[in-house]
Amino acid sequence: LRSGVNVQIFNLDTRQKLKSHQLTEPCVYWKWTSNSNLAMVTASAVYHWSLEGDSAPQQVFDRHPSLQNAQIINYRVSQDGKWCVLGGIAPGANGVVNGSMQLYNFEKK
Repeated sequence: LRSGVNVQIFNLDTRQKLKSHQLTEPCVYWKWTSNSNLAMVTASAVYHWSLEGDSAPQQVFDRHPSLQNAQIINYRVSQDGKWCVLGGIAPGANGVVNGSMQLYNFEKK
């Protein structure tokens, strides 16, 4: 559940709130990347938030300038956990839709 800068994770079976956090800017896109990790995208960065433990969301990388004005439509993490990709679309000239992707390698930070 997200509302502005507030993000909460609930267990729908038990109706119990598991975690809560206040981001510094609104979440514009989110996606579960595994059973225990929630990825959140803000206007400037991508975060991962683990269900395990009490840790806060951790910033993974900053969004590339080519994606700053894009509508985020996808985020994926590779099966081996070494790569992730952020995808977005934005209006272009003459009604064209421009697509952009940002690749990130966790090992090369």
